Amino acid sequence: MTATSLPPGRYGPASTRRGPRRTVLVTVLAVVVVAAVAVLVWFGLAQSTGVSVETYGYQVKDAQSVDVTFSVTTKPGTAVICTLEALNDAHAQVGSKDVHIPAAENQVTRYTATVSTAERAVTGMADSCRTAG
Repeated sequence: MTATSLPPGRYGPASTRRGPRRTVLVTVLAVVVVAAVAVLVWFGLAQSTGVSVETYGYQVKDAQSVDVTFSVTTKPGTAVICTLEALNDAHAQVGSKDVHIPAAENQVTRYTATVSTAERAVTGMADSCRTAG
């Protein structure tokens, strides 16, 4: 088998050409760096609010109200305001309520609140919480 030579000057000096291996390595490294930055930003934003909420359940009482049970996780001694929602079967919001949660000694506390609705709801949920004041 004979070796083929490239036409002189056509592809530039051999030392400046990049092979596919280096391109793949640079691409993989860039993806890893972007993913790491995204994870750090995600955790930074999650820690900045210091408040999280989780819906535990709901009970449709009648055509005008739904009870929502939820838990709030925050630093002890922090008062929060949580927004609750009631949705109909078309996923449209038919009720909303801001619930003021007083400061508690525990990090995790559970509450149940009633949301008034404009029409019959099929679900209720805790949408978000934020620190009061």
